[in-house]
Amino acid sequence: MKIYTDKDLSPNIQKYMPKVKEEKLFYKDYGLKHPSALYNLSFTKIREALSLFLDLHKQCDTSDFERYEKEKGPLLVKAYRDLLYCFMEHLDDCFHVVKSFVPPPIKETSNPNQYSWLKQNANSIVEDFFNKIDEYKKHIGGIVNELKHNNGILSGISFYEPNQPGHFCLGYFVCNVVNGAFQPVDKIHTKIGGASTAFSFRRDLNYNLYHIYYISEEMMILLREKVGIDFESVCGAEASENMKQIFRDLMDIPRYHFPDEYTKPVPSISFDEERVKLEYPSPLAIKPNNLSKGVQNYPTDGHTGEYKFIYK
Repeated sequence: MKIYTDKDLSPNIQKYMPKVKEEKLFYKDYGLKHPSALYNLSFTKIREALSLFLDLHKQCDTSDFERYEKEKGPLLVKAYRDLLYCFMEHLDDCFHVVKSFVPPPIKETSNPNQYSWLKQNANSIVEDFFNKIDEYKKHIGGIVNELKHNNGILSGISFYEPNQPGHFCLGYFVCNVVNGAFQPVDKIHTKIGGASTAFSFRRDLNYNLYHIYYISEEMMILLREKVGIDFESVCGAEASENMKQIFRDLMDIPRYHFPDEYTKPVPSISFDEERVKLEYPSPLAIKPNNLSKGVQNYPTDGHTGEYKFIYK
């Protein structure tokens, strides 16, 4: 699917939400914020976390990669972990936004989990929407749940060519201790030739950001077709310099992926200072790189001393 933003560069639903008539909203019945406020705050968290991560990423210098890995690597991985949490929280916030449009049921089935609440009380409204976002929900939910609830650890891995600026690919994997050894979590990372794989920041950022904008589009379809919201024509405001810089920095990440990712569907983002185009799967063909595997930064816990290698 191709998605185009307006000149504000934000997900399209953001500019329509304030225009929805109050009689179509039930957020007060559920003790929620106005859906526009919910969405604005949620997307702002993503924007701030993304800006911090990109600021750290562009400090990478392959001429002294060992120093970079030691000084900036842990900060970069921590910043990305915070960003992953924001992506997951945004999905949960979107469920709250959808709930704001659901009339209170006569006999409500109480459930603090908004996804489950909507399934129990408004399945006829959300069923198609949930089916469309299911792949992404499983992806981001699997990662964040492992980190939050199973003591999983986010660790970094790199591919690069020494003394060749711009020839590098950084990324991460979620690891835990299995049978006395640190290794990537199988239910998150696939294996090739018996060795675990990881996620490059380049592909993973595009994949996650595409789905943030995709969820916005699918929410608009849901509200239009299932709730009867007639979205008026609204022109977005001029994008902030911060939003423009985020996409400039995103475009500057070297276009390398990890070895197994060249066989996966390609999520793409392009930016021309006027609007953003997001597409997944994209027809772009990505050439496999010949970068050398660099560092895989497993954690130390003072007890576990065995580590499984990633890629061969």
